Amino acid sequence: MRSDRLRLQDILDAIAVIEQYLPADREAFDRDPPVQSHVYRHLMIVGEAAWTLSDQLKKQNPQVSWRQIEGMRHIMVHDYFKVNWTRIYETARDHVPALKPQVVAILSSLPPDP
Repeated sequence: MRSDRLRLQDILDAIAVIEQYLPADREAFDRDPPVQSHVYRHLMIVGEAAWTLSDQLKKQNPQVSWRQIEGMRHIMVHDYFKVNWTRIYETARDHVPALKPQVVAILSSLPPDP
């Protein structure tokens, strides 16, 4: 089983990819289906890693919107045809950058894995 530390690193790695590939404007995002798919997949990775974090870590860090992250992941994985591409873009543009320092802070507060 992957540790919370590794799962948080998975989140940071996915954020780095999103930051690298997300176009600066929505029109460019809409014109590039491969980029849409790439961003979509890495948002799912963020959600999956968050979903599998320990309940203890999530309870100790209520400043992170874990339930929203997990809920979006659920829709992305199980209700694909309900996906709102505006929400995908806005999440990647607005919420992912805000999540990054929160995850960095949590990760830096954890003891090293044995």
